[in-house]
Amino acid sequence: MKFLLSTITSATGGVLEGPDAVADGACIDSRLASAGMVFFAMSGARTDGHAFVPEVLALGAYAVVSSGPTLPGTIRVRSVPDALLEAGSAVRSTLKGRVVAVTGSSGKTTTRELLSLALSPAYRTDSSRGNLNNRIGLPLSILNLDEDARAFVLELGMNHAGELLELGSVARPDASVITNVGTAHIEFFDGHDSLAAAKAELLDTTAGGGICVIPSGEPVLLEAARRNSLDCTTVGPDGDFRLVSEGSGARIEPLGLRVVLSVPGSHLLEDAALAIVAAMRMGVDPVEAARAVEGFAGLPGRGRIFVSGGMTVVDESYNANPESMKACLEALSHSPGRRGAVLGDMLELGGRSTELHYEVLRKAACCGLEFVVLVGPGMRDAATALSGSGARVEYADDPEEALERLSAFPAEGLRLLVKGSHSIGLDRIVDVLREGVRCSTGSCTR
Repeated sequence: MKFLLSTITSATGGVLEGPDAVADGACIDSRLASAGMVFFAMSGARTDGHAFVPEVLALGAYAVVSSGPTLPGTIRVRSVPDALLEAGSAVRSTLKGRVVAVTGSSGKTTTRELLSLALSPAYRTDSSRGNLNNRIGLPLSILNLDEDARAFVLELGMNHAGELLELGSVARPDASVITNVGTAHIEFFDGHDSLAAAKAELLDTTAGGGICVIPSGEPVLLEAARRNSLDCTTVGPDGDFRLVSEGSGARIEPLGLRVVLSVPGSHLLEDAALAIVAAMRMGVDPVEAARAVEGFAGLPGRGRIFVSGGMTVVDESYNANPESMKACLEALSHSPGRRGAVLGDMLELGGRSTELHYEVLRKAACCGLEFVVLVGPGMRDAATALSGSGARVEYADDPEEALERLSAFPAEGLRLLVKGSHSIGLDRIVDVLREGVRCSTGSCTR
């Protein structure tokens, strides 16, 4: 994304040292800086980005700083994090296409990717990268978009009330998609309705008369859509559109449109339905949208499947909450052959943690698993839920110990689910298993 340094200066109230110039993209990691980019010198617990300002300036990049010497090519501001947010908001105003925001308790990133695909038959599309969905990641995403795109799909995350109001005010979406309201981050809310109200903040920042696609059965969201005069569509069992299971895929009714993905799971089909309906509401032929999502192969840490030494690994290691855990276990239960799981703790569940871990393991008990390796105290404390399931239960304090426990089971013919909250570190298990292998879809061949 190209933008003027003066755009950032004006938005932040900063002072530009040197002449105005056209910048191209932004970063907060000096190792990613290149000529023409703007480096935001963030101060963290381990590293202060200001130490790398001379280095990035020498590359021909520019820098936003709040301290240190005044050097040509720098913009001095009061707060670099605030300046990044303000810069993202200013550059958002220059976008020539339609902005779609995606949030929800689970499935945000997958739905973002599916929606980008679903829009592609009618729009040149760009979207957020990776997990860039907070007050640092969202503006970085905006500053690195393809300015020639005409549909921009932005992911917004939250774990406290007020966050989506701030992020939505930066994204200012023309259309919004809310995947679901679950129990993720329930520790910080009084209950379902207060969590739904926090999700509804996105609708408060969606352009009046704009489009929103929300799950059915969520009156708080529906009221927010009406309050903001949005053109609202619901998807779900009692919604305007509903998903009917059909073999390895599903039909979106009343369209009668069959949806099939290359990765299994009813939760992924639900995400695909949201994406197809949203794309249709934005003028895309639903048949073309459905065809565009068929090749979706999952994302690393979010459903990507690969083969390792005769074992098929379902990599869901990036994050977990009760709803996504149960959905992945349900998908695993329909897989032929031997089945096992490495399940890590789910965080930010507050006083309901024990109850919700128990619910997940009760689901696991019904999935015909040969074994379950439990990582973390939350899973260990709820392990009685697996009693009588026939599954062998192993315990581990960390991912390395979990790998040792896993080595006791033959790999040949095993389908293994690996899932837990990000900070549990189960991606380290996946990294070990992935070494020297290729994705079963063929997209990860090395």
